[in-house]
Amino acid sequence: MLTSLLAELHGLFLGDTAGHRLVMGGSIALLAALAFTPLVIFGARRLGWLDWPANDRWHSTPVALMGGIAVFGAIATGIVATGLLEVYAWPVWLAITLVFASGLADDLIDIRPEAKLVVQIVATSLLLYAGFAFWNSAPFWIHIPLTFLWVVGVTNAVNLIDGMDGLAAGLTAVATAVLATIAWLVGVPGVAAVSVVVMGATIGFLVFNFKPARVFMGDCGSLLLGFVLATLALTVQGMGEPLAATLVPVAVLAVPIFDTSFVTITRILNDRPITEGGNDHTMHRLVLLGLSERQTVLLLWSIAAVFAGGALMLYWVTTPLFIALMLFAGAGFVLLGLYLAGATHYPRIDIPLRVERKTASQKFGAVMQAVAGGPYWKSIVGTMADLLLVGAALVLAFHLRFDGAPPAPYDNLMLRILPAVMTVKVTVFYLCGLYHGIWRHAGTSEFVRLVMGSTAASAVLVVGILLLGHGATLSPALVILDWMVTTASIAGIRFGFRGMRQYLAAQRSNGKRVLIYGSDSASVLALRHLREDDTLHRTAVGFVDADANRVGMHVQGLSVVGTPDELASISGSYDADELIVPTFSTDRDTQRELLRICVEAGMACRLFALDLHPAAPIQLQAPNGDGMTRKEHHAASAHDTSTTDEMASPQSSS
Repeated sequence: MLTSLLAELHGLFLGDTAGHRLVMGGSIALLAALAFTPLVIFGARRLGWLDWPANDRWHSTPVALMGGIAVFGAIATGIVATGLLEVYAWPVWLAITLVFASGLADDLIDIRPEAKLVVQIVATSLLLYAGFAFWNSAPFWIHIPLTFLWVVGVTNAVNLIDGMDGLAAGLTAVATAVLATIAWLVGVPGVAAVSVVVMGATIGFLVFNFKPARVFMGDCGSLLLGFVLATLALTVQGMGEPLAATLVPVAVLAVPIFDTSFVTITRILNDRPITEGGNDHTMHRLVLLGLSERQTVLLLWSIAAVFAGGALMLYWVTTPLFIALMLFAGAGFVLLGLYLAGATHYPRIDIPLRVERKTASQKFGAVMQAVAGGPYWKSIVGTMADLLLVGAALVLAFHLRFDGAPPAPYDNLMLRILPAVMTVKVTVFYLCGLYHGIWRHAGTSEFVRLVMGSTAASAVLVVGILLLGHGATLSPALVILDWMVTTASIAGIRFGFRGMRQYLAAQRSNGKRVLIYGSDSASVLALRHLREDDTLHRTAVGFVDADANRVGMHVQGLSVVGTPDELASISGSYDADELIVPTFSTDRDTQRELLRICVEAGMACRLFALDLHPAAPIQLQAPNGDGMTRKEHHAASAHDTSTTDEMASPQSSS
C-alpha cells in the first residue's frame, strides 16, 4: 500500500485531476487565510472586537477576536474554487454553516450554552440524514447515540482546548493532515482534498495565531473546526476492521478528547461547575508545572502527531499490532492524567469551589477504594494495567521478530499463548513484590526488583514451554524481545511519575534566580529541594565550583558556570541574585569566604542546612518529656548535676 501511495503522490503533478484538486484546494485555502486574517484583525480593532488582558487570560495585550471568520472564509474559498462542493451533500454544508453561525452569534452577543447545544444537535441530525454515523455497521440504537456523542463531544473538545496561542489551529492542522492521508489511502480523494483545504486554512491562520498571537479564532472558529474534524473523521471511520477502524478517529483527535475528559472528571471530583471557564485544562497545568506556553503547545502538537501517526499505521500493520500500540499510548495518557490530577499547586486555577471539601485526588482515591479493593486499590489497578501491557508487549515482540507481519502459524501461536503469558507474568510479578511498592518514589532498588521480576517471569514461561514439550516452537530471539519490551513498558509506567515530576520541576522558573555552590551530592540535594518546594520562589540557574576542572560540566540539567572568584561576572551573565551554600559540605572558613565574595559581587548569600533536633516536649508528648533518648537524657542529667555542684560549692564555703 505504501508503494501505491507514493505512486499516486507522484502523479499529483502529472495531470491527475484528483491530485490537482487536492494541491490546488490546499494552496488556495492557505493563501486565502493569509489574505483574510489581516483584514479580520483590522476590522476587529476598528469595531472594538478585542480580548482584553484579565486574570484568567494568558496574554498581556489586547488581541483581536473573530479570527474564525477568516478561517471560514478561507475554507469556503478553497472548497468553491476547486469544485469540492460535490464531495458532500447539501445537509453537510448546511450543518457546517449552522455551527459556524452559532459560534459567531456567541462571540457577538454571548448566547446561552444550551442554544449552541441545540444547534449542534440539529447539525448532527443533518449528518445522520446525509448518511454519516459513528460505527455505521452497528445497530441503529447504538450508532445513532454514538454519533450524537461523537459530534457534539469533538466539537466542544476543540472549542475547550482553544485556550492557548496556536494550540487549536495546530492540532487541527495535524489531524486534517492525517485524515487527508487516510482518505487518500481508502480511495476517497475528494474527502482528502477537503481535509487539505481545512489544513491549508488553519496553517494560514496559524501564522497570525501562534504566540504571540495577533488574533484569536473565537467560538466561531473553534466550533467550526471541531465540527469539521468530527465530520471528516466519520467519513473515513467506516473503512477497515470494525474495532480498529472505530479507534482511528479517537486516535486522530486524542488530545482534545483527553483534555475534555480530564477536565470533566477533575471538575466533578472538585465540585466545580463543568460549563464555566477556568485555568485547569491540560495546557494550563503543564504551564503552571514549569513548561513555557510555547513548549506546552509544541508538546501537545507532538503528542497529537504521535497518536495521529499511530492511527495512520493501521493501514500498514496488522490489527493486533495496532491495538497493542494504542494500549501503550493509552497507558501513557492515563499516566499523564493521573500526574496532572494529583498535582496540587495551581494558583491560577480559579474556578470557585462550591463547598470546601476533599481534593480531586482524595475523592478519586475514595471512589477507587469503594469499587476496587479498598486500601489496596492502587495494587489492583496496577495489576490490571500490567495485564494489558504484558499482552501488548507479546504482540509487539512477535511483530518485531517477524518484521511487522508474523507468518500464519506464528500469528495463530501468538493468539493461543497470549492468555497464558499474561496470567503467568502477572502472577510472577505479584510473587516478586511488584505490587507492594510506592512507585511514586521508586529508586534503584525498585528498578532492580522490576528487572528481576520480569526476568523470572520470562524464565518461568520458558521452563513451562519446555516441560509441555513445545520446545520446537521456542524462539530465543522472541523470548528476548518479549522480555525487553515487557521490562521497558512496565518500568515506563512505574517510573513515569518520577520522571515527569523531575522534568517539569527542572523547567519551572519563578522567583529569584540563584546559583548553588559546589557540584557534589550536597549541592544536588539543595537543587532538588529548590525545585520541589516552589514556595521558596527560587530558580537555580547554575553551579559555582571551586574546582576549575568541573566548569562546563552538567549536573541535573544545569551547568557548572564558573568558580567563586568569577562570581561577580557570573552573576551578571546569568542575572543571579543569590548564592546558595550547603552547610554540610562546607566548613566555616569556606562559608565566610563565600560570604565575602558575595558582598563584593553585590549578591545575597544563604546557607542550606539539614539538621536533626530533639522534638519539643509539647509537640510529641515524649515519654521521657524531652524527646531525647535515654542515653542522651542520662548524659544531660549528669551534666546538670555537675553544674549544680559547681554552683553550690562557693555557697557552702562561704
